[in-house]
Amino acid sequence: MSDASRIRVLLIDDDEMAHSIIRALLEQIPWAIFELDSAATFEEGTEQIARGEHDVYLIDYVLGQESGIDLVRRARQEGNRAPMILVTGKGHYTVDVEAMEAGVSDYLDKETLDPDRMERSIRYAIERARSEAALRDSEARHRSMFDNVPIGLYRTTIHGELLDANPALIQLLGHPDRDSLDFGYARNLFVNPAHRQAFLSRLDQFGVVRGFESHLARPDGRVVRIRTAARAHRDEVGQTLYIEGAVEDMSDEVEARDLHGKAARYSWIYGGSGVALVVTDLDGMILDANPAFLRTFGYDYDEVRGRTFKSLALDTDQAAVASELARLVAHDTDVVESQRRFAAADDTVIWAKIRAGTVRSSRGYPDHLLVLLEDLAEA
Repeated sequence: MSDASRIRVLLIDDDEMAHSIIRALLEQIPWAIFELDSAATFEEGTEQIARGEHDVYLIDYVLGQESGIDLVRRARQEGNRAPMILVTGKGHYTVDVEAMEAGVSDYLDKETLDPDRMERSIRYAIERARSEAALRDSEARHRSMFDNVPIGLYRTTIHGELLDANPALIQLLGHPDRDSLDFGYARNLFVNPAHRQAFLSRLDQFGVVRGFESHLARPDGRVVRIRTAARAHRDEVGQTLYIEGAVEDMSDEVEARDLHGKAARYSWIYGGSGVALVVTDLDGMILDANPAFLRTFGYDYDEVRGRTFKSLALDTDQAAVASELARLVAHDTDVVESQRRFAAADDTVIWAKIRAGTVRSSRGYPDHLLVLLEDLAEA
């Protein structure tokens, strides 16, 4: 509405008498001041509606060779949500049904029209339009949150048919976009079908599920460890209508947990081993070196950390060492073996047999390189 007590009304009717009658009826409605404008043809009415300057539209059923229902239908297709009330002297059931399907807010018969019916129709139409606008606004806010939250969200039928999924879930499942997901059956994503049955059983019993851990399969063959929470939405007799839930990718958490466990199990091997070990990043920068390496090559820890591994080799061997590490990063091989010459801290040349491999994360991506060096003079 334009103003709390002032309502602009457009009457679209080619009958001048109808304008006088409608004005008289509006003047008898006490709770608002009505400003009544007129349009006499279908084309003029279309232009006026497109401007969006009125709060309510009263539209005659007969507008030349076209109908008021056609006018409403066009306005709705163009996105106009304002109250539109069909006023006609040709009232019967088929017209009523056609009008509602076209998006008419209400339907008034000229033969029975009086101030009370006019007042009630306008008031209800305005209140309904307000409610629908509020609902659309709420749905838009909900959709924005749904699409932008960084946790995977979904809605499925009780049978597992995927009804909706947000971008975070689509990405987690390894699909480039919503269309490629194709909204198939969510049950097919579970690596272990028994997990889905346990999930549904718990959901049926309690109505909600929290902290359920499982594995989902991606099209690229990767398996994702996930934690999910879900709620069953039920009707008044307790039948589940659909399931809504959230999916959290646990890969980083599991990877950190696994790394911590591995570190605890193997730290004594790394530190106490007589084999020289060096850890580098994918660019060959040294991240760590064990005591056996430091003893063999005579370096302090701070002297090697942050250097490139190839810089420890003699100048004539550096290109070959760099090439071998590059093959690991490029996935040409998982392990390289060779014999290269390295310079100790006191410039002594050490012939070493090296064996280098790629260490991958729990997601299967190359994470760092592990190099074992054996002094051939001591072999």
